[in-house]
Amino acid sequence: MNKKSDIKPGIMRTVNAVVLLALILTAAVTAFAWFTNERKLDTITKINSPVALTIGAGAKEDSSNIDMGGIDISDASGKKSFVFCVYSDESVGKYKIQLAHTTNIAFTYTIYAANEGETALPDSVVYVDRSDVSHYYTKSGALSGGYLNMDENTGIANGTYHEKTYGAYGSQFVQKNAEPLYWQSSPAITPAAAGNMFTDYYILEVSWDSDKVTNNKETDMVYLTAGMV
Repeated sequence: MNKKSDIKPGIMRTVNAVVLLALILTAAVTAFAWFTNERKLDTITKINSPVALTIGAGAKEDSSNIDMGGIDISDASGKKSFVFCVYSDESVGKYKIQLAHTTNIAFTYTIYAANEGETALPDSVVYVDRSDVSHYYTKSGALSGGYLNMDENTGIANGTYHEKTYGAYGSQFVQKNAEPLYWQSSPAITPAAAGNMFTDYYILEVSWDSDKVTNNKETDMVYLTAGMV
């Protein structure tokens, strides 16, 4: 039976923040909603997950612990990183990671494979678990892949998947930045530990150009999924 993460697809959690990303995580499903049950990302990405493949937070905690709200764009580093993992207690051959997001805010999203270490390094991303224990993760290379529907000139969706996203709801009724961009890793990923009970860690880095992003309380939705191929 397919196993879903605890954050239900199609439901957005919003809070008052300077800049907000509503993150919705789904794993091991062959279809999930993008705003409604009729909009299916799997029809675009052709992912099939016959076994339980799950997305979690750092330290293999529940995905609800990934909090992307309240990004402070005055941060001089110009970026913020979030740890997540893909894991399964069953045998998994290969899988792909998918990212879908709207484009109200001029953010750049990059997914890196990550290694967990016992001590903090200068470039470590720190995840504090529910027991208040710190876990340290470092990047080990950006995932290869690409957007399936980005207009190279504008950086927003080109409308290729409008019908799959919004059904019969015409594009003239949809604000251009509400058309989600779809990104998919390629080639497929082989789990770091072959066989059962693997856990692969990743870092989702959200970066921005301070000249292009303002504290205007815009909201973007981010969908992160993983599935067997």
